[in-house]
Amino acid sequence: MDIVRIEKINLVDAVYTQLRDLLISGKWPEGTKIPSENELCKDFSVSRVVIREALQKLRGEKLLVTRQGVGTYAANPSNFEPTEEKIVLSEKLYRDFLDFREAVENTAVRLSKQTATEEDFLRMEQSVDAMQAAYDDNEAYNLADYNFHLAVVSASHNDLLIRSMISNQNTIIGLFTAMNAVPDSRDFGVSSHRQIVENLRNKKTRQVIDDYAEMGKYNLTRLHHFFKNS
Repeated sequence: MDIVRIEKINLVDAVYTQLRDLLISGKWPEGTKIPSENELCKDFSVSRVVIREALQKLRGEKLLVTRQGVGTYAANPSNFEPTEEKIVLSEKLYRDFLDFREAVENTAVRLSKQTATEEDFLRMEQSVDAMQAAYDDNEAYNLADYNFHLAVVSASHNDLLIRSMISNQNTIIGLFTAMNAVPDSRDFGVSSHRQIVENLRNKKTRQVIDDYAEMGKYNLTRLHHFFKNS
């Protein structure tokens, strides 16, 4: 019989291929925090060196983004394509916004479990529809994004929380304007906002708060490329 040489398996390539398939197929959609290196070592039964090399190849393709102390997330490579529009984001302002969201929007989300009405949900849905309709209109898209979060806070029916959102409208829209200028970022924005509405309708307020926290970490990671010291 003819003998066929058994080729030596390149473990890095084998791990890389499997991980890439998970990312490209959408089984690990954008914004998903991937397992730690230790977990991946156990899952693949390979050394940490192999895992690190495979992850580095995926980071090189911008299919993954990593930030020390935050984590590694499935990413959209198109976010990092060259653009004529100069994107300047302040990390401090974004972190301030996360603190504001925790204090105001998360509180509103918790209250909305008891206070939200069908009219509130319709306002949220109309805002997401307006975002989707305004893909090519930056100003309209960013206003619709703000109106969505205002609708979420308004569902609390707490006047002080609502006034906090309204008084910070210009600052929030300015931040959204910079964030939403990242190439090919709007599909993710629309889909994640629709998921928020669905969870609020189903009174899954804990899930919304958890998703907000994870989205904040993902943004801190993927937007690091655009952050300026300010």
